[in-house]
Amino acid sequence: MAVITKIRSYSGLLIAVIGIALAAFVLGDFMGYGPTRGGGFDVGKIDKAKISYQEFEQRVNDQIEGWKMETGNQNPGPREAFQIRQQVWNTMVREILLNNELEKLGIEISSEELFHLIHGPNPHQVIVRNFSNPMDGSYDPQQVINFLQNFDFLDPNTQSQWLMIEQFIKRERQENKYHNLIRQGYYMPSQLVSLDYQDRNATADLRYVVKRYETIADSLVQLSDRDMRRVYEENRHLYEQEASRSLQYVAFPVFPSEEDRETLRRELLELEDEFASTENVQAFINSTSDERFNPFYFSQGQLSPELDSVMFNAPLGTVYGPIVEDNAFVMAKLSDIQFRPDSMRASHILISFVGSAAASPNTTRNIDEARALADSILNVARRNPARFGDMAVELSEDPSAQMNRGDLDWFRDFEMVTEFSDAVINANVNSFTTAETQFGIHVIRVTAKSAPTKKVQVARLTREIEPSNRTFQQVFGQASEFAALLRKNKNFEEAAEEKGLSVRVIDMVREMDMSLPGIENPREIVRWAFDDKTKEGAFSRIFDIDNRFIVATLTQKREEGIPSLDEINEEIRALAIREKKYEMIAAEMKEAMSAGNFDAIAERLQLTPEQALEIRFNMLNLPGVGPEPKVIGAAFGLQPNTVSQPIKGNAGVLLLEVMNREEAIEPDDMTSAKRQLKTTFSNRVINDVFNAIRENARIEDNRSLFY
Repeated sequence: MAVITKIRSYSGLLIAVIGIALAAFVLGDFMGYGPTRGGGFDVGKIDKAKISYQEFEQRVNDQIEGWKMETGNQNPGPREAFQIRQQVWNTMVREILLNNELEKLGIEISSEELFHLIHGPNPHQVIVRNFSNPMDGSYDPQQVINFLQNFDFLDPNTQSQWLMIEQFIKRERQENKYHNLIRQGYYMPSQLVSLDYQDRNATADLRYVVKRYETIADSLVQLSDRDMRRVYEENRHLYEQEASRSLQYVAFPVFPSEEDRETLRRELLELEDEFASTENVQAFINSTSDERFNPFYFSQGQLSPELDSVMFNAPLGTVYGPIVEDNAFVMAKLSDIQFRPDSMRASHILISFVGSAAASPNTTRNIDEARALADSILNVARRNPARFGDMAVELSEDPSAQMNRGDLDWFRDFEMVTEFSDAVINANVNSFTTAETQFGIHVIRVTAKSAPTKKVQVARLTREIEPSNRTFQQVFGQASEFAALLRKNKNFEEAAEEKGLSVRVIDMVREMDMSLPGIENPREIVRWAFDDKTKEGAFSRIFDIDNRFIVATLTQKREEGIPSLDEINEEIRALAIREKKYEMIAAEMKEAMSAGNFDAIAERLQLTPEQALEIRFNMLNLPGVGPEPKVIGAAFGLQPNTVSQPIKGNAGVLLLEVMNREEAIEPDDMTSAKRQLKTTFSNRVINDVFNAIRENARIEDNRSLFY
């Protein structure tokens, strides 16, 4: 039973480990954010493999079930739902692409090999993690045998999770074989090892002068169309891009009006008499309030200052309010006063029954049988208190009892479920009692309590302060007036200025973006922007998002691939200007080099020589200048006491003189250096190989048609 419980508790983690989830989560709620186009469309196509909508949704559903079990939350929000879909997509792309490679090479895992990974002397870490002795953490292979012998009697969820564990173990071993084949293909020639050792250990002492590009004003540089075209052709590959869009939008936020606030306040006041006279406060709150009844007993200082001062100095039944707290009107009633300890300590023995939260699939005991067993244990404990710890180890169905002998240590009031806390509070220290909770029947030994203090139970009748339908209609009317202006061929910014609206600008919106500056759930807007029918300059419909009405315009479309010169004109112009400055500075430096030695050249250029000592080839930064790998590389190609040609750096144009260069003294035995270099390459296999496969694959992503 303990093993099954453990597998259940790790189910979310297992799904993550198995690869459906990769870590932290982003996704749109299925129920409200499902596909708008189904039928014949596939979610995607990876080379020749199609991912159908049904297959993709099933994988997402599985992942969401794991997310629910891991977080305890039953309804993923838009962000969580969107992120899960992203992660499922990434996982499926990886699986399909690697499956192609595994099939080509015939890499399989036999049933004997899988059996060895589960039952062998060195089982997989997932098996070890889930079948360890709770007393000392040691792996217990007998638990695996017991688990599988009872497999047919387990609940379907546990069976499914086990099959996923097996699939994960098999898949991981397949991928390990594949990556190890590649690792074994690495050969480190002695010359390569020697070159790497020198790159990391040989040093050079430099002198240099630098004339920075910024010393020449951009206005002094003349560019022709030919210059721009040449620089574009030389550098266009640097600007390869994803498809993206640029947008402008205006927002019409919907806030509660004073009339809305007054209406809500009056609603509460109309309930005041009934609230004051009702005998079943909990039922009244649960049927009329925006928040459910909270049975918690508050110590002084735990309520808001206004309620605290009233409720701790008022008679039972006092009704106070409405007041405003956390964007809600609150009317409070002092429903109970008790003297309760802040903390207490107890031990327990848990007896489950069919239908209780602690029941295992093998539990057959009904509630009456559980009560009878609990009464029997209670009688034994009262006659012989010293046996309580031993009985907890033998009989309790709380797995922690194996380690703590039933002792729950100190816990705060209401830290346990209400029935358990109340049972401890109502019993004397060193006495025994029972409690029934959703987990089962608890036989409880009360071992300690702090001194009781006055506490109050406050029933809160709340109304969230939200805009009314009338307010929504009024704001929608404002958005409609703006949209009407746009239909009159108004410029977007001019129309916004006429209405006194602020225009937000968003660049580089990508097709699967889930958040945009100022908009939390923008998928409707993003999908509109990427719709083939949406042209540059088009105005959107009125979007209703996050209590705001939004109208947007598409200002620029960028398609996937290398942009045209017009699209990156500013970037290319900056490069072309720098290229011209380099030519101007290089010409000046070449003329100055006729002066002879380095100092004379620097003097003619009116530049101050600087030094950089013990520079290594694999360094990136040149002291006093910044990232200059090209300059450092050039230094190691110079002979000592010679002056370089002008070098085009990132910050400016440089002249170098190598004062001294020291080759590294290589050890007689280069085994360690060879091993280190091979390890460096090996560690890159998993990511680099997959990235290479993905770059050469044809990946068609149609998710934006559905989500």
